[in-house]
Amino acid sequence: MTHLFSTSVAVLALAVAVAAQDAPLATISRVVKEERASAANPLPQDNTQLPKFFDDDARRGETFVVYWSAAGSGLPPGVTVMFEYVLENAPEIHALHVQYDYKTEGPRKAVFAIPEKDYRDGGNVKAWRVRILRGRLLATLASPNWQATAK
Repeated sequence: MTHLFSTSVAVLALAVAVAAQDAPLATISRVVKEERASAANPLPQDNTQLPKFFDDDARRGETFVVYWSAAGSGLPPGVTVMFEYVLENAPEIHALHVQYDYKTEGPRKAVFAIPEKDYRDGGNVKAWRVRILRGRLLATLASPNWQATAK
């Protein structure tokens, strides 16, 4: 009976260790596209209130907010959140990233503003993919059309 109990405990301990290995270290809960704050404000109807050096292109653009979390007791420094995207009129993959040089714990938010030049030359974001890395891939989430768009 004692042998059966110790074998059961060993099997249970092994199962817990394997489950802990398979548990994700990071998860991406959602990606939200936001308009730039200045683009949400309509231009005044008369030109008397316009800024002196107004650039209409600076009002346009897209920002993506990635909501993610580090599991358990968190992740050590060196985590990178990578935002890759393809624009409507530019077939190549562009990338932005945020690197955390400190321990990350719990829910996090990474904000990616598409550079004005990219937006102006290539148009809106057509597809995107987010990856969380730390020496290896920890989590990934992509728009439904990522595979068809990014080659």
